[in-house]
Amino acid sequence: MTMRAALALCLLALPAQAEPWACTFTVECVAAEACGESAFEVEVIAADHAGELFLSTVTGDSPLTRLTGAGELPATYASAGRDGLAELLTVEADRTALMTLHIFDGGAAAVTYFGTCEELR
Repeated sequence: MTMRAALALCLLALPAQAEPWACTFTVECVAAEACGESAFEVEVIAADHAGELFLSTVTGDSPLTRLTGAGELPATYASAGRDGLAELLTVEADRTALMTLHIFDGGAAAVTYFGTCEELR
């Protein structure tokens, strides 16, 4: 077996590293306050026929842009504009996740969440 064939077989054996994601965040840190427990959940989904990504939360769905290459981990996503809110989400190779909300509808504020994401099938 050639080196190229062996590498191709190894790459085929790797688990899929792409959307959709279901994320649960168990720690919430509000700027200038102490961190606390959280039960915040989001999903990264392709919710239209064009395959565009959306961040789905209890408050609705927002268009989402993947900032890293397709199928790569860590995967980083960004969304902005919905009701004075910008979101940045990163999913690491071990599926730990970090999400930061930037609130800009008056006084500037930020909230950071720590948790994990699982691939939806």
